[in-house]
Amino acid sequence: MLVHNVPWQFVLYMGLRAVIYFAVAMVLSLISGFFNWWVLCTTIFLAIGFFIIIQLIPTLLNLSRSYFKWLVWLILIQILVTIYAFALHHMSAGLIGPSGPVAPTFADALYFSVTTFTTLGYGDLQPISEMRLATSVEALAGMLSVAIAVAVIWLWCQENLVPKDMAFMDGNRVHTKTMTMGRLRIRTITGKERKLKDWRPTPEPGEVFRYDSRLQEWRELHPDEDLPENTQVMYAKKRRDPDLRAS
Repeated sequence: MLVHNVPWQFVLYMGLRAVIYFAVAMVLSLISGFFNWWVLCTTIFLAIGFFIIIQLIPTLLNLSRSYFKWLVWLILIQILVTIYAFALHHMSAGLIGPSGPVAPTFADALYFSVTTFTTLGYGDLQPISEMRLATSVEALAGMLSVAIAVAVIWLWCQENLVPKDMAFMDGNRVHTKTMTMGRLRIRTITGKERKLKDWRPTPEPGEVFRYDSRLQEWRELHPDEDLPENTQVMYAKKRRDPDLRAS
């Protein structure tokens, strides 16, 4: 998270270092699953990854909203590594099938890991007694991953919404017939420009708006501001009716 009087270069450095730590934690998780180390080791490495992602959400987004895509990639990597690492554990430890203990193939272990991660639990395969706690941990990791993913998606949707009165269909109905003079370009936090029909605000008595041809939008005209020649001006009439005058 950004702090006052801290250079952005330092924050970017800390973010990049956290990404490196995240990559190391993911690699160690896979190594722990491949060599079937104590499941607690895999759990600790994955927990470090979750902690880093949570810390990176405000840090990266305060630097640039274009880092949304990197957060999505980190979450996807966390999910895939979790499923893959526990699948390696289940393949090494074995599973219990309908007829008793079996030596599962990697496909069977991966299938069981996916159903455990998503908390489906069909029951056709079961963990051995030594791995019961591991399946519970994997299910918790799945719920936490979904929660983080939903939070990031919600942030994405929320930050890309324009104010209600700027929405074409929900704006001031008086101006829906006059939205033909140009286009309003709104730069969202993702760095992309959203093109809408020319949106005109509703001036209150005493308010004056001028059309900025460079930004292609209506801006309030301040009393001490010089008005360029041939500038479109919009203000409210003296009587309180919905009609507006534009010149």
